Amino acid sequence: MNKADLTEVLSARAGIPKVRAASYINIITEAIQEALVRDEKVTISDFGTFTVSSRRAFTGHNPKNGDVMNVPSRRIPVFRSGKGLKGALNGE
Repeated sequence: MNKADLTEVLSARAGIPKVRAASYINIITEAIQEALVRDEKVTISDFGTFTVSSRRAFTGHNPKNGDVMNVPSRRIPVFRSGKGLKGALNGE
Protein backbone atom coordinates (compact mmCIF):
# COMPACT_ATOMS: atom_id res chain seq x y z
CA MET A 1 0.00 0.00 0.00
CA ASN A 2 1.36 3.41 -0.91
CA LYS A 3 0.27 6.98 -0.19
CA ALA A 4 -2.22 7.03 -3.08
CA ASP A 5 -3.82 3.79 -1.84
CA LEU A 6 -4.00 5.16 1.69
CA THR A 7 -5.64 8.33 0.36
CA GLU A 8 -8.31 6.26 -1.39
CA VAL A 9 -9.02 4.21 1.75
CA LEU A 10 -9.31 7.33 3.93
CA SER A 11 -11.53 9.04 1.34
CA ALA A 12 -13.88 6.05 1.10
CA ARG A 13 -14.11 5.35 4.85
CA ALA A 14 -14.51 8.97 5.92
CA GLY A 15 -16.75 9.93 2.99
CA ILE A 16 -14.54 12.88 2.03
CA PRO A 17 -13.01 13.96 -1.29
CA LYS A 18 -9.64 12.44 -2.20
CA VAL A 19 -8.02 15.89 -2.23
CA ARG A 20 -9.03 16.49 1.38
CA ALA A 21 -7.94 12.97 2.40
CA ALA A 22 -4.53 13.54 0.78
CA SER A 23 -4.25 16.85 2.63
CA TYR A 24 -4.99 15.16 5.97
CA ILE A 25 -2.37 12.48 5.33
CA ASN A 26 0.18 15.17 4.45
CA ILE A 27 -0.63 17.07 7.65
CA ILE A 28 -0.13 13.95 9.77
CA THR A 29 3.14 12.90 8.13
CA GLU A 30 4.51 16.47 8.31
CA ALA A 31 3.59 16.73 12.00
CA ILE A 32 5.36 13.43 12.75
CA GLN A 33 8.41 14.53 10.76
CA GLU A 34 8.59 17.91 12.51
CA ALA A 35 8.35 16.27 15.94
CA LEU A 36 11.15 13.83 15.09
CA VAL A 37 13.36 16.68 13.84
CA ARG A 38 12.84 18.29 17.29
CA ASP A 39 13.91 14.94 18.81
CA GLU A 40 10.44 14.31 20.25
CA LYS A 41 8.79 10.90 20.53
CA VAL A 42 5.47 10.39 18.69
CA THR A 43 3.14 7.76 20.14
CA ILE A 44 -0.10 6.63 18.48
CA SER A 45 -1.97 4.44 20.97
CA ASP A 46 -2.29 0.77 19.97
CA PHE A 47 -0.38 1.48 16.73
CA GLY A 48 3.20 2.34 17.62
CA THR A 49 5.88 4.84 18.52
CA PHE A 50 8.19 6.84 16.29
CA THR A 51 11.54 7.89 17.79
CA VAL A 52 14.96 9.03 16.62
CA SER A 53 18.06 6.92 17.16
CA SER A 54 21.71 7.61 16.48
CA ARG A 55 23.81 5.35 14.33
CA ARG A 56 27.51 5.57 15.15
CA ALA A 57 30.19 6.42 12.61
CA PHE A 58 32.15 3.53 11.11
CA THR A 59 34.77 2.70 8.53
CA GLY A 60 33.34 1.07 5.42
CA HIS A 61 34.41 0.08 1.95
CA ASN A 62 33.28 1.45 -1.39
CA PRO A 63 31.72 -1.56 -3.18
CA LYS A 64 32.74 -0.26 -6.63
CA ASN A 65 36.47 0.01 -6.04
CA GLY A 66 37.14 -1.36 -2.54
CA ASP A 67 38.49 1.96 -1.19
CA VAL A 68 38.21 2.49 2.56
CA MET A 69 35.85 5.31 3.49
CA ASN A 70 34.58 6.86 6.69
CA VAL A 71 30.80 6.78 7.10
CA PRO A 72 29.65 9.59 9.43
CA SER A 73 27.25 9.15 12.34
CA ARG A 74 23.59 9.66 11.46
CA ARG A 75 20.22 10.15 13.08
CA ILE A 76 17.66 7.62 11.88
CA PRO A 77 13.91 7.26 12.43
CA VAL A 78 12.79 4.18 14.36
CA PHE A 79 9.29 2.71 14.57
CA ARG A 80 8.26 0.30 17.32
CA SER A 81 4.89 -1.34 16.89
CA GLY A 82 2.32 -1.07 19.63
CA LYS A 83 0.32 -3.80 21.34
CA GLY A 84 -2.74 -3.31 19.10
CA LEU A 85 -0.75 -3.60 15.88
CA LYS A 86 1.14 -6.66 17.11
CA GLY A 87 -2.14 -8.26 18.15
CA ALA A 88 -3.75 -7.57 14.77
CA LEU A 89 -0.79 -9.11 12.96
CA ASN A 90 -0.91 -12.23 15.12
CA GLY A 91 -4.71 -12.69 15.10
CA GLU A 92 -5.16 -11.85 18.75
